[in-house]
Amino acid sequence: MPSYYNIDTILAEEELIVARPAFDFALLSHLDPDSHRLATSTSSAGRKRARDDTDKENALNGTTDKLKSVGGGGSHALPAGTKIKMPMWALERWAMLGFIRISSLPKHYGKRMKERLEADPVSVDLRSKNEHYFLTGLLLTSFLHRTVHAFQKSQRRKSKSRSSANNAQKVAMENISLLATSLQQSLLTTMMGDRLCRNFDWTLSALDSMEDDVSGHLLKLSVLEKSMFERGVEASGAVGEWREYGCSRMGVSVAVVKGKSMGRGLEMTTSGGGGENKKAKVVGLPLRALQ
Repeated sequence: MPSYYNIDTILAEEELIVARPAFDFALLSHLDPDSHRLATSTSSAGRKRARDDTDKENALNGTTDKLKSVGGGGSHALPAGTKIKMPMWALERWAMLGFIRISSLPKHYGKRMKERLEADPVSVDLRSKNEHYFLTGLLLTSFLHRTVHAFQKSQRRKSKSRSSANNAQKVAMENISLLATSLQQSLLTTMMGDRLCRNFDWTLSALDSMEDDVSGHLLKLSVLEKSMFERGVEASGAVGEWREYGCSRMGVSVAVVKGKSMGRGLEMTTSGGGGENKKAKVVGLPLRALQ
């Protein structure tokens, strides 16, 4: 899982996902933008008549409708199956609990976008779609896979009689799993394919003033690709400096200096007591033998 305090991850999880409630959500009608327009267009007299009719129906039908009214089954409830758009981070917990259904991906991760990336990945302007295109896509695939896994785990806990009644839901989850796998393959192919090669080609010419301007190329890159481009430019600059000036003079290793000083100390201690012949023999021995 990505870090909670990673700014790029926070921005990537702001991607809007289309979802539909699996049941009526009490007091959440404001999540549907059409509900506000319908409420404002209704006259006060019409709303009063609707409330009167609801009260009469509740009085006739008994306690069940009254409880439904108290639970938010009136105008403040979000009906099941209503299309809503919310950020990925806001839908994650609901999806894990099975409260919502996700049937499609955002347009810039859909089938048409995949076909464009397969045909000509270099010319596609990913930054205009989503600045964190690849990171958002990878988080989206992980989100969908975890949703399917949570659904399968909940189905294993239920009895066979109950699970057999949810065949449509199983098919929907299988479709989500296929969409997530297809999206993951498309992201990896796009990120590690021709776009990566072209990005590295531009890094080699970015430091040369005689080459074309790279500003137009940078406008099409996502945040990840732009970061890779900047690292490539730094590496190209370092290679150019090495070719022009060469490597600097290498300093003597500290271990070598210490080894020589220890050898000299042993030479001085042995030369005082045993004469020149003994000194020569001791100096000729390896340092490990003396220790």
